[in-house]
Amino acid sequence: MQDLPSQTVPATLFPERRVLRREADPANISSRMIGDLHGYWLHKHRDGVLPSRAQIDPTDIPHLLPNILLGNIEFDPFRVFYRLAGTRITAFRGEITGRYLDAITWFEPATRRTTQDIYEMIARSRQPTFAEVEIRSISGTPYRIQTGLWPLANRPHGPADMFIALEDYGALERVQLDL
Repeated sequence: MQDLPSQTVPATLFPERRVLRREADPANISSRMIGDLHGYWLHKHRDGVLPSRAQIDPTDIPHLLPNILLGNIEFDPFRVFYRLAGTRITAFRGEITGRYLDAITWFEPATRRTTQDIYEMIARSRQPTFAEVEIRSISGTPYRIQTGLWPLANRPHGPADMFIALEDYGALERVQLDL
């Protein structure tokens, strides 16, 4: 993969996030979209074998596509590469397709490290994780979003070297963050 230069994106494009809680059980997250993607992932996750990217068929989950991220997990050194970002993700975050996490300039260093730690956790554990996250508008108004991150593997019983993620912004619209 080619390491593209850093993208300069205004910090207000996606305000800093604060993880309110992290969950191992998606039943503790109220997002219907996260529940739908988790059920789909479980259907593909059989006999302890992580699903591969090839098993994820976008025509099976069209209602989720705007909120989905797909990417690679690289080892030695550990890096996260965003292969695809849905349209709703792009509306909130800017274009991150084809970028490495560590090359996106709108993350504060502490947020980047926390985000990378979560990817490292799913790569090691081979288990999904879910979170409720607070973001604030530039006026300070808090908003909550819910996220899920599921590991994928290119080879049966291989390392968790890919992922699928979902961010559910609920009724929040991008314009509300530009207050």
